[in-house]
Amino acid sequence: MKYIDKIYGEFELSGVIEEIINTNVFQRLKKIHQGGAIFLINPKVNHTRFEHSIGVMLIIKKLGGSIEEQIAGLIHDISHTAFSHLIDYVFEVEEEDYHEQRYREVLEDSELNAVLEKYHIDRTVLMDTEKFNLLESPLPYLSADRIDYTLRDMFQIGETSLKEICWFVNGLATFDNRIVLKSKDYAKWFQSKYIFLTAEYFESEENVEINIVMKEIIKDCLGKGIIEEKDFFEDDFYLMDKINQKSDLMRRIDEIRVNGLKNRRLSTKKRMVDPEVIVNDLILKLSEVN
Repeated sequence: MKYIDKIYGEFELSGVIEEIINTNVFQRLKKIHQGGAIFLINPKVNHTRFEHSIGVMLIIKKLGGSIEEQIAGLIHDISHTAFSHLIDYVFEVEEEDYHEQRYREVLEDSELNAVLEKYHIDRTVLMDTEKFNLLESPLPYLSADRIDYTLRDMFQIGETSLKEICWFVNGLATFDNRIVLKSKDYAKWFQSKYIFLTAEYFESEENVEINIVMKEIIKDCLGKGIIEEKDFFEDDFYLMDKINQKSDLMRRIDEIRVNGLKNRRLSTKKRMVDPEVIVNDLILKLSEVN
């Protein structure tokens, strides 16, 4: 099938990758917004986990990752709940990894497993995403996941261009099965974008506000039995529809915002990157480069 990614361009996808994308468990990600609840007050920030997941796979493929790692990249977010990380704020999951705790359970999806079995892919190989170094590496290092959400989010909010993204992607390389950059110029550029993304988008007044508001509404709805925890296993629109059966969600959002959010705080995970760079045949962190 032909797939057009808004930041990487046009690709032909086939075989196991195409068939996984066509499963219901993967198609569900079209209704899970990458930025969580922010689309409710800023409709332009409407990209999805579907786009991000395919983007991660494309980066891994570009870097020569195995088909197993490409699949792991493709499905690494299949267990994300409605509104992405909102459930972490509701239940105060400090590591923001509620979806990761569900990953193995969702990986048992029968339709997905039928595709994996058809192509002789062992499901158990995909269970531990951390063993795939291109897909997942701990901060402050680079990973395909971290790279894609940074580029995709920054493009969506208008803080980088397709030309810059193309330039940066051409600066990616691998060393010892991990992602490095070909020069400190690429590393400095990415680090600056990541710092901006964290401070001016993840921790922006707009983003923090809507997550605080939605956290309050969701807790109230859970307490009153309007929704259940398992409703988060569906998608953004399912959860919104269920809330709207008993209450006007957008009206409640407006009421809470008008009344102000003094003394209400949202704890988010702190992030910083220090990309590795090729310098005179050595691999150094950006902070180690003169």
